[in-house]
Amino acid sequence: MASEPETNNNEAPAQKRGRFSKDTLNLVVAVCAVLISAASFVATYLQSDAAYRQVKAETWPYLQLSSSNYDVQSDSKVISLNLENAGVGPAAVKSFTLFYDNQPVETVWHLMLACCADKGTDRMTFVQSYIDGSPDAPIITSGVSGQIMPSGNGASLFIVPRDASNADLWDVFDKARHKLRGKACYCSLLGECYQTDFRSDPVEVKVCPANPHKDYNG
Repeated sequence: MASEPETNNNEAPAQKRGRFSKDTLNLVVAVCAVLISAASFVATYLQSDAAYRQVKAETWPYLQLSSSNYDVQSDSKVISLNLENAGVGPAAVKSFTLFYDNQPVETVWHLMLACCADKGTDRMTFVQSYIDGSPDAPIITSGVSGQIMPSGNGASLFIVPRDASNADLWDVFDKARHKLRGKACYCSLLGECYQTDFRSDPVEVKVCPANPHKDYNG
């Protein structure tokens, strides 16, 4: 009697294992869609961040403080203190404080009284004549707080020419200017704000805080 061929009972389970069910395919498609969306979001974010950084770099202000005792254009001895924007974007100067020997001074007259005008000296008399509005006092002063300083521009906080009438005061003032220090807070057009003491790199801050000292106003 002929024997019947054996049936491979493992064939059907093997075939089932080799196929994806509809639910599995839907899950794979959903996961792929999520991954593609995530990749698209990351790419968009990186592109947007790169664009923002470029705009930030193109509007970045950088204030510098410097002093001099000579004017090349007029070929004369002139003490000046200058604030300049060496950055690539305008600087909105929120506050500026000038210190002499670590003490804040409000005007160039307060500065001269603190540094150079000892009581009972001719220098004291001369400074007082400046304060009283002497016509022989060709001093130019300026404040900068609240101003917009364009890129490449600056302001002279004070200009003091030397002549025969103020030579003694001028010479003392020339030595004293090396003890001058400044502190400022300023912002870019994007609202990015920075604090600086002009001796180290500016520090980025969220907003310019209230100035604990009175601003220098010339």
